[in-house]
Amino acid sequence: MTGSGPVRGVLAAALTPMTADLTPDLPAMIAHFQWLLGRGCDGLGILGTTGEANSFSVAERLSIIDAVGESGLPKDRLVVGTGTCAEPDTLELTRAALAAGVKSVLMLPPFYYKGIADRGLAESFARIIDRVADGDLRVILYHFPRMTGVPITAGAIEILRRDYPDIVVGLKDSSGDLGNTASLLEAFPGFGVYTGTERYLLPALRAGGPGCISATANVTSPMASDVFRAHERSDGDADARQEQLTAVRRVLDGFPLVAALKEAMTTITGRAGWRAIRPPLTPLEPARERELRDSLAAEGFDLDAVDPESSPRSALAKP
Repeated sequence: MTGSGPVRGVLAAALTPMTADLTPDLPAMIAHFQWLLGRGCDGLGILGTTGEANSFSVAERLSIIDAVGESGLPKDRLVVGTGTCAEPDTLELTRAALAAGVKSVLMLPPFYYKGIADRGLAESFARIIDRVADGDLRVILYHFPRMTGVPITAGAIEILRRDYPDIVVGLKDSSGDLGNTASLLEAFPGFGVYTGTERYLLPALRAGGPGCISATANVTSPMASDVFRAHERSDGDADARQEQLTAVRRVLDGFPLVAALKEAMTTITGRAGWRAIRPPLTPLEPARERELRDSLAAEGFDLDAVDPESSPRSALAKP
């Protein structure tokens, strides 16, 4: 984070590489995070949807958080996903993130019960904040109604911003609705509303947002970084750069996203192990693999031309 607020710029919702038995491959994971930070990412979202966090046990997630804590990664540029359905699990993961030196956490709502009141939703976050009782904690709410069925409402945000203005500092808007992002930025000045897709990076920045936390930044981060920096410089090329970025994102959106990104990393690194993905998700079929590469190439994005050398090749490309 910069000061007490959210990181500005492009954050990749980072993939989690796995071993052949579908457990987190911690050395390859740290190498991937380093690689992303070397390719234009201003920060990383760890243990989110793209990282398959909800397919992992609490113990597995704690092992990932511990590995991050023991790494040399810059902790002020990381956001760790800690939100679960069960309050004790969210509390344990949030405490672990803070103990690892990461102050910013991304919290899903407790997503089993539907149709909950604003006050109940706000209380679920408030209880974690109160029990953690650490003024350094920074919470970014995670709005992903298509997956959770539980939207983060403006009413709940209003309660949390009133009661915890220095702790509840932002929201990741994965609704796919730019109008929602813009309305929240207007309603809550100073509240860091990230777009969950690079498609809306430039318009969200122009509306006052801090940037994006995006799955596809695992492969598009240099392009997204160019858009962000062109905006910061008031560069006239920002719109053209955004158009190119949107075209690539549109291709990736036509595939099962985590599987497509893991296939992209397989091509980039030459490491077949990147295809490991935990059910219920499944790898791309061979025909879809070829379609992905060809469709990206048609937009001028050649996976074979991406340089994997900015991170330790031994970790990224091992068999």
